[in-house]
Amino acid sequence: MPHRTTVFRCLLLAVALAAGPATAAADAANLLAPTLLFHVDANHGLQAATAQGEAVPNFRDKVAVVDDGVRGKAIQWEDDGVLAWDAPGNILAQRGTLAFDWRSRYAVGEAPFVIFRVGYADHSSWDMAWLRIDWNGRGFDAFVTDANLARTRVSFRMDTPPGPDQWLHLAFAWDEDQGVRLFVDGREVARAQATGDYDAALDQLGLAGRVMAPYQVQSRYNFLRGSDFQHIRVYDRMLDAAAVQALAAGKVAASAVAPASDQRAWRHRFGWDGAAPPALAAGGTRIRKIEFADTRDMKAWMWKATDGIAETTWPGVYNRSRLPGRNDYFQLPDWNTYVESGQYLDLTLPVGETVNRVEIRGAAFGTLGHGPDAEHATDVLATRPRGVVRSVQDIPAQQGGVLRFSNVEQETPIQEVWAYNVSEGAEPEGTVTQAYVIDSQALPDYTNLEVLRRYIDGRFPVSERSTVMALPKGAGSRRRSADSLPAQPRPIVHVLIPSGVGDAPANQPLIRSWAYSWENMHDGLDGVAIDLPALDLPATHDGLIPLNIRIKDPIWPARDMIDVSVSVPPGQQRTLWLDLRDRILTPDSLWLSIASAAPGFDAGALDGAQIRLVFKPRAEALKEHVADRFNQVRDNWGFLVEEHTTSKRQRLYARVYADLSDLLRVDPDHELGRLYWNYISYNSQGRPPYTAPEVPRGVPAWAFNQVQDLAQVRRFVDWWIDERQVAYGDFGGGISDDSDLTQQWPGLALMGVQPERLNASLTALSDAVYRNGMFSNGLSTIETDELHSYEEGINTNSAMLYLNWGDPLTLERLMETVKAFDERIILRNPQGHLLFSSNWFGGNKIYREPNWQWQKPYSFPVLHPAFLLGQYNADPTGRRLVIGLADGYLAHAGKDDQGRFTLPNEINWATGATRGGELNNGSGGGDTMHTFWAAWRWTGDAKYLQALDYRVARGGPGALANLGENYVDVLARQQDWYPKLTAEADAGRTGFASLMAWQASGDMKYIDALHAEGLQSKVQRAYMNTDGHWWSDRVEAPSEFLQRARLGGIALKRNQSWPGHTVSWRFDRDGAAEQVALLVHAPSRERFTVTSYNLGARTIAADMTGWNVASGTWRIRSGVDTNGDGRIDGTPVERSVKLETSASVPMQFRPGRTEVFEFERVSAGTAVETRADLGVGRGDLHVDGRQLQVTVHSLGHVGSGVGVAVLEDARGREIARTEVPAMAAPTDLQPKTVRVLLPLPAGDRSGLRVRVALADGGEEVTRLNNVAAVPQ
Repeated sequence: MPHRTTVFRCLLLAVALAAGPATAAADAANLLAPTLLFHVDANHGLQAATAQGEAVPNFRDKVAVVDDGVRGKAIQWEDDGVLAWDAPGNILAQRGTLAFDWRSRYAVGEAPFVIFRVGYADHSSWDMAWLRIDWNGRGFDAFVTDANLARTRVSFRMDTPPGPDQWLHLAFAWDEDQGVRLFVDGREVARAQATGDYDAALDQLGLAGRVMAPYQVQSRYNFLRGSDFQHIRVYDRMLDAAAVQALAAGKVAASAVAPASDQRAWRHRFGWDGAAPPALAAGGTRIRKIEFADTRDMKAWMWKATDGIAETTWPGVYNRSRLPGRNDYFQLPDWNTYVESGQYLDLTLPVGETVNRVEIRGAAFGTLGHGPDAEHATDVLATRPRGVVRSVQDIPAQQGGVLRFSNVEQETPIQEVWAYNVSEGAEPEGTVTQAYVIDSQALPDYTNLEVLRRYIDGRFPVSERSTVMALPKGAGSRRRSADSLPAQPRPIVHVLIPSGVGDAPANQPLIRSWAYSWENMHDGLDGVAIDLPALDLPATHDGLIPLNIRIKDPIWPARDMIDVSVSVPPGQQRTLWLDLRDRILTPDSLWLSIASAAPGFDAGALDGAQIRLVFKPRAEALKEHVADRFNQVRDNWGFLVEEHTTSKRQRLYARVYADLSDLLRVDPDHELGRLYWNYISYNSQGRPPYTAPEVPRGVPAWAFNQVQDLAQVRRFVDWWIDERQVAYGDFGGGISDDSDLTQQWPGLALMGVQPERLNASLTALSDAVYRNGMFSNGLSTIETDELHSYEEGINTNSAMLYLNWGDPLTLERLMETVKAFDERIILRNPQGHLLFSSNWFGGNKIYREPNWQWQKPYSFPVLHPAFLLGQYNADPTGRRLVIGLADGYLAHAGKDDQGRFTLPNEINWATGATRGGELNNGSGGGDTMHTFWAAWRWTGDAKYLQALDYRVARGGPGALANLGENYVDVLARQQDWYPKLTAEADAGRTGFASLMAWQASGDMKYIDALHAEGLQSKVQRAYMNTDGHWWSDRVEAPSEFLQRARLGGIALKRNQSWPGHTVSWRFDRDGAAEQVALLVHAPSRERFTVTSYNLGARTIAADMTGWNVASGTWRIRSGVDTNGDGRIDGTPVERSVKLETSASVPMQFRPGRTEVFEFERVSAGTAVETRADLGVGRGDLHVDGRQLQVTVHSLGHVGSGVGVAVLEDARGREIARTEVPAMAAPTDLQPKTVRVLLPLPAGDRSGLRVRVALADGGEEVTRLNNVAAVPQ
């Protein structure tokens, strides 16, 4: 049995694209006859009856075969189902036709939905869509995508929509020389004449609403709309009208559109439609591949233009795209890119290496400059014109510094950019040289070539499959027959070199007493020398024959290790030394491809050519091998982490598995590689070694570990602000995902870490949301699903209020959103229940058809503004929405099969029907608990606690850990819930259980364990969360347990929308927060305890601000805890203070001691949220010559009454004042403002500020919005 490594087996399973042995010879008399590549006939099940690739579906879920098809049985695709077949061999990108019978199954309307998808084998876009056919709301849309991301698209509008039971025949044809054509019931209804570069590796084809990609196949969110199919067919070329008419009539397709007779597409693909690439003038030429030391788009690491995979591109792909055909009715957020990405690609050259040639593949046009750094890369070395997709530029030799490609059109991509050092000379001697000779008559049937043969058959059309074998002298082979090569070959030859002669095919003489292989080779591959034979072919470009030579990565044949374009004169032999990045080879075989502009170039043209593999010492080769494999892992997982696929049936995971396995094969102790594998494998093999920092003598372990844990969160946030945030305000993850990232900012700032810096960062992102046009009428500009509509900036506006309490601009933005939900989204249904009426909406359009009227658990995060307004000023609309939704949910409660109370997962607005099982089993179920908690908090009605009890009954008391408050004590469930949580903590389960065990017992060992675990987790994921450059919504330094410990509850984490923190902290100097450990135990709004330990050498002062506290007069008892029991020893110091939401109390923490502060309310004040409120803030002060225009806002629960606006100097001295007229409260969620004027003094105006207040000095919701600085 042939030897295979683990990596090889993985590759065989997931990458060996299962293209069957399609007959290579075509009938010369019938060259226009189409070949049926793929055919699924539901009468025979879901396995393809005809398949040039894999016939069995790759993924299948919620798909059935039913009896009422157009001709027999049909495929019934449920709304949330998927059905995907492997694409390789079954469909080709250059040209083809996809046809099927289709029935909508239920009525179509204005809402578009996906009918069929084909995905790229790799890409930089999230959904990786190459082809799609849709119902567009009035008819059909269809497109294919060229290599430069633009889409050749057609759209057809039907006069009468099809009925739910009506079968239609749809056909879509494409050809890179012809464009695309759409047929309905055999009639051509739309065409787009175009030429392009469609050639690409494809992944899967079939039925998936939201995404069909090599890392996810899914129907979810607003992409839940199935339909029915029969007779899915794919042909190898563009069918003509007669053939499509025949298919629609149930007959055989027998004719096709004549292919283009010229070489336009071929030459365009390789860049030969202009001048020839540089000639190999000398007998021997050395081309050394130079790996860039760094690749950046703005501040983000961007490897995809240098990864050797043509389908991936720089920049990241915009969903709200400027490119033709990309921005349509499915408006996904812009993900994994800056708003201003795609303008500059910065490529750092390694020290000590020389670059004198640059090759670029892709449509981007602009200039290539060089300089000492990106900012100064102004020395223009080359200009790339529009219309070129492959270019080769000889440039003046450069060493070090940065190459900057400046793009003229922002989104136009680069697929690959290669840097080379080209010089005359021969290959080095090496430690070992292995020689192979190409024999075009040898049948390439060694079993260790099987993976590569199958890949080639799946990736290329028949005409591009000329394959030869290079063998060492003396190796046996079988002679090939004429039909084993294409009858009409394109000028490309695939050269396969077996890794060893021991894998010879069966039925051959036994090889003995001789071997030749690189299997188990100790040394590393340095490069490949090729003796190019004298070509007996006519020149095509001014006396030259262009060639393109690629050497594929043995463990991933979709990736090029080198890709060079050269020219040779006819009749002259040349030797080419390709100095690759070094590799420690696996037992996988090697594949080289050589393409030419000369039409007569075929397998025989390379007969007798010698190829030599030159090896070098292992220790030298390890450096580049390890560096490259780690970068490949880092790049792939940084993208793949978005979906966290772990199926080797998904090619992106198969690739990261192969690369990481190969890294650990040669360097099993690679620290970061081990950490990545630990994460990717879900810690199933235990964590890598970790050395915890030593606790200083005399310092409580809980205190030391807590501040270390906190410091890790600061380092994480600092890195993202310093290393990724740009002047526009975004972080390069797409603003929507960046908004997820920055949900981590408020909690850290409220714990006292750099509040001004974090607020400035968050504010910059919030401003970017509006600058980028992401809001319309209080909702997202794009129409998107229930969850992602929240992430388009509703979450950012909400987060802003935590750090800018009372800011008028922030509050009024939240008011606009709550108003929009009240008037357009959260509505009473025909049964009288308040529910979400749509799960696909935006500020300009709302889809209300039955498929999109389902309330889902992920609908509820958008209530964040309603929670905040309901807390801020008891906003009646916000509270009514929240309470009404809780009532609406409870109205649909039921009993499970055990008679227990249960809540449904999804509820249909129109009918009240439910689906998806129980809420507890649905995604996002924990997020809905905030609604019931808020309803209980605002009404005191115990009926809302049924939902909480339901969740606890299914998952224990920890199932409510997403609630920010200390709900165990608040609900007086200490007796039954604390023992369960303590038992969990005693069993070693840290996290929420540890905190509750400490609250129950006062034992600091639980806090010690909590923060020790948090510290280790953050340290071991620090690289991945920062320099790993993951998608920005997938990085996190979790702080929710730190917040519970230091704030007495969670202020904010992603999708945690009810503020539960008791207090916040602001210290007297930067870094002080990381010196003071804090524990806040808050059993109620009227009582809490703070325990502190100052690890510094001097007293630290801080302001403690109340949040989830009842207003009134509070008594503080403080003292030292000398024995660690959590109680004051000795006589406490007492004082009284006024404390309420947003009011502060000064505190001091003395060094080297544990101090306890007991807070208890002794007399009640007025409810803060019921007061009037005047406010000024960002954008409210405008200097107009010698006067100041001041916009004052009424933001309270009740009207403001008469107020005053006072101009003060930096020392607080009054300069001028004016009356502020009375204003109504914004109970209608419309801003209530008045503009007043104040005279400005002459001279220096620095430090001037405006203070507003009620004229009678009355209480307000907050004083934090009463002062604003005069702009300079």
